[in-house]
Amino acid sequence: MQPRADTLTRDEHGRSVLNLRRRLPHPARRVWAALTEAALTARWMPAEVDLSPRAASPVRFRLPGTAPDGGEVLRAVPPWSLGYTWGEHELHWSLRPDRAAGAADADTAPCVLGLRHVFDDHRGAASYAAGWHTCLTALAQVLDGEEPDHAGDADGALHEAYIGLLGLAGSTVDEGPESLTIRLERQLVRPADEVWSLLTRGTPLRRGERAPDGFGTVGTPAGEITELCAPRLLEYAWSPLGRTRWELLPGTDHGARLLLSHSCPPLPEPAVAAAQAAWHQRVEELAAQLLDTPAPG
Repeated sequence: MQPRADTLTRDEHGRSVLNLRRRLPHPARRVWAALTEAALTARWMPAEVDLSPRAASPVRFRLPGTAPDGGEVLRAVPPWSLGYTWGEHELHWSLRPDRAAGAADADTAPCVLGLRHVFDDHRGAASYAAGWHTCLTALAQVLDGEEPDHAGDADGALHEAYIGLLGLAGSTVDEGPESLTIRLERQLVRPADEVWSLLTRGTPLRRGERAPDGFGTVGTPAGEITELCAPRLLEYAWSPLGRTRWELLPGTDHGARLLLSHSCPPLPEPAVAAAQAAWHQRVEELAAQLLDTPAPG
């Protein structure tokens, strides 16, 4: 699968907004049915969805192996607009005639489907985008009378493509009078134990030993381990007066969330940019290596 030209922004409240749009060769009423009728949504959505398209009515979601979740319909204007909450998330669906297709009758014209997904976990956006890409592909197949393909993003390649498309690979710099910290947060596509095994090459570690090379960069070789909790945390000291900290925390369903921080005394601006580039390259190398690691069965 290849990512589409989907976008990621923030709303006036600072929440993340993922926008997706797909052209469908089907009239809006047929697509509306696929958005609202449980028998149809079950064919392309990962969860069972039970809703009545009326504002303020409850919505029920059930994912396999999990407890039911709830939401509420925010807006329903058949067959053009549907919005509802899913836990802390908001999903806003819109339909409009695809005038570019040449049909004059709005009731029979092919349509453009839009999805506006509002959420808080900005760094998890690539996971949501890859998931919706898979769902909307399955929706199109259902509407075309085909059997939907639920294989999804099994190896994580689509997720990694969305990391680049949505601008999620950058770092931040916190500067103070006596220190500087470069921070990177990256959703990974494998669980923490697999990431840890790759970083350590399967070697058991102990505090006071030198950290494996996988935890450093060319310009910042790994130093003595000062804090260790495998497979979640490693911090090491390096000269002069710096420290680097790797944390692997729970993330989205794709895998662990990497939090990486590199602290040191203040540096000239070119040196800061060079350090950011080096850590960015190291994380990209790790992400590429994870794609070459077989996904869990």
